[in-house]
Amino acid sequence: MQQLLTKQELLKWWLPSLASVFFFVAGIMMEEKFLLIFPFLFLAILFFSTDIRKLYFALLFFIPLSTEFSVTDTLSTDLPDEPMMLLLSGSLIVMMLLQPSIFPRQVKKSSLFLLVIIQLIWMFITVLFSYETFLSIKYVLAKTWFLTAFVFGGLIFLKTKDDLLLASKLLIAAMLITVVISLIKHASYGFSFESINLTVTPFFRNHVNYAALLVCLLPILFVWHHFSTGRVKLLVVVCILIFLTALFFAYSRGAWLCLISGLFTWIAIRKKFLLSLLLATALIIMMGLFWLIQNDNYLKFAPDFNTTTQHTNIGEHLEATYTLKDMSTMERFYRWIAGLRMVNEELLKGYGPNTFSLHYKEYTVAAFKTWVSNNEEKSSVHNYFLLLAIEQGIPGLLIFCFMLFTMFRISIKSYHTLKEPFDKALALLCGVVLSMILTLNLLSDLIETDKIGSIFFIVLGLLIHLQVKMHEHTNIETL
Repeated sequence: MQQLLTKQELLKWWLPSLASVFFFVAGIMMEEKFLLIFPFLFLAILFFSTDIRKLYFALLFFIPLSTEFSVTDTLSTDLPDEPMMLLLSGSLIVMMLLQPSIFPRQVKKSSLFLLVIIQLIWMFITVLFSYETFLSIKYVLAKTWFLTAFVFGGLIFLKTKDDLLLASKLLIAAMLITVVISLIKHASYGFSFESINLTVTPFFRNHVNYAALLVCLLPILFVWHHFSTGRVKLLVVVCILIFLTALFFAYSRGAWLCLISGLFTWIAIRKKFLLSLLLATALIIMMGLFWLIQNDNYLKFAPDFNTTTQHTNIGEHLEATYTLKDMSTMERFYRWIAGLRMVNEELLKGYGPNTFSLHYKEYTVAAFKTWVSNNEEKSSVHNYFLLLAIEQGIPGLLIFCFMLFTMFRISIKSYHTLKEPFDKALALLCGVVLSMILTLNLLSDLIETDKIGSIFFIVLGLLIHLQVKMHEHTNIETL
């Protein structure tokens, strides 16, 4: 009679499964949240250890579906995507050490890849001079596994048209789940402005994060529409309408602005004037900052503390925005002023990654104080470019800006150089999504979140891939 369980099956499946159940039950009884995470992490290692490719695509699917989870009072994570990023990063590093040929050699010739390495090196240097060394080390470690999982992972696993199609299907399918759930919940509140944050939980912290990911994934549907036919095209149209409806009822001004910037970028890439537009915009912003700093002109825009409030009606919210009486807008001014004064103190090395919220209060101007200026949630400066200048100094900001400029340049050049329609569409898609992320981060620092940060690094990896493909295309033509 054949044994019901072989020793190998017992060790490989049953004992780990029973151990996971034990830890989960123990976590509930002892009220230790970390023990609740451990079983899922352990089983994930078990399941994905035989095929790291599965882990990469599973991670893409869980980006829209992940939720914030507080492990302790001072430590939180995003589940399940952040542990999956860590697992994937560790696996990729081991794989590349054991089998270096798995990483495309041509990538080493990419100027964009070189800029990524330079930015990472400068990040490590700023940690050495950080005002909060432990917090900065945690930040750099998290940034490292973001880069490894999405940039290196993308270069290894997103090589073909089928790979990219699968990745886009997983992202859209997962986002569609969150959109449908949110719309159903929101409908029960009559689609009111004040209830929107309640309807996007537990997948998103607030409506801003929800709308940001929604608008950044929307261009994928338009690319699908371009290449699909028949019933599939009709299905894509339905998905686009659902996404646009959800975006409208998300009531996020920044996301609505992204639609406009995305449209302008689409036209500018095709007409080859995007880089000129970006340089002109940067020049206007610098001139505006110079004027505001001169003779303390920014004080002319100081709000009335008693009339600057959070509104519960979308009409009042929009009116308060352009009359400078909206609390979130004025709170941004409050922090931006503090941030600029901090930059002036540490121009070269900055305060160190992940330090802004602990040090900005002493640089604030009381005239711009609002009802939420105590900042109990310890949120950041709400402008990613300013955040880089504060925490990594002017060199950190310049490296990032040059990297962005290179990313846009690759998007434009690959669109006009590569002959394959799919490659051209991918180049255009990357440029449009990148412009949306840039627009969002003028008013936030969402690159630091798991949702938008993931999309940014995926786009970064795809643009490195396109740059390598352009080099290969040029070499073939010269033969």
